[in-house]
Amino acid sequence: MPYREFLNIPFKFRGRDKRGTDCLGLMWMYLKARGYVIPDRDGLPMLHDNQEDYLERAIQGLQKIGEQVSVPQEDDIVLMRLPGGYTHIGVMVDSDHMLHVLKDRPSGVEPIMKYRRRIVAVFRPSPSRKRPGFQCG
Repeated sequence: MPYREFLNIPFKFRGRDKRGTDCLGLMWMYLKARGYVIPDRDGLPMLHDNQEDYLERAIQGLQKIGEQVSVPQEDDIVLMRLPGGYTHIGVMVDSDHMLHVLKDRPSGVEPIMKYRRRIVAVFRPSPSRKRPGFQCG
């Protein structure tokens, strides 16, 4: 499934559809379309988009669905720390480009190298998270 259908989606805090999404929602929608079954939140309250404990929560959640890797590839989840203390998530569409959405602009694809100094970790979803027999198109 091409990533193009996930471009130009406006930012919406806690959004989970193409009318508006946050970075976690975009990653969840994209990977769901690619056949992965992963949660779209950790079950704890998320009251605002700059929540102090979110980086640690994100790491704990991503460790439950995959393994940390050093070289990103397609479908890997990129965890970043942005200015102002914001935790941010993107998803790799190939080995060099990441799909993500920021608060001040719609979703898009950018070279991962643009964010290299901000990357905290990269996680690869476990193959067991992929629906059996699902073919990515």
